[in-house]
Amino acid sequence: MLAKQIMRVQIVFRVIALAAFSVMLTGCIHYEHQSAEGKPAAQVATIQQLDKHLVITKIDDKSTLFWLSRQSEYQLGAGTHKLTVAWYFGENSTGGFEKTVNLVGGRTYGMSGEMFKDRWTYDIRDSETGQSAVVAKP
Repeated sequence: MLAKQIMRVQIVFRVIALAAFSVMLTGCIHYEHQSAEGKPAAQVATIQQLDKHLVITKIDDKSTLFWLSRQSEYQLGAGTHKLTVAWYFGENSTGGFEKTVNLVGGRTYGMSGEMFKDRWTYDIRDSETGQSAVVAKP
């Protein structure tokens, strides 16, 4: 009888530990793109999510695993990257909106968006200069 109670308590503790671990994983974290791995800070650009509705779903056509956890900061190697961003509202989201950006290493950028009636857009701007990092289409 006592052994069954101890087993039940162990199961309850395992469930609580698993739930706590899951909650910890869903917190806001940063995402490091493979182009930034192992590089010094001077060669890495940071994009901070200023609008909580915007999520970078792909960088250079590779998924950011955005569904696994909410990223609030993205680290990418300096250079040109193609970003796909979606606008999330509640349980729903829009389709991905692609833009090409040119990022300078050692700089921090802010990602913000605007919603108009049935359209939306986003911009990625240098936090210090306010200059857009989006590359105009030819």
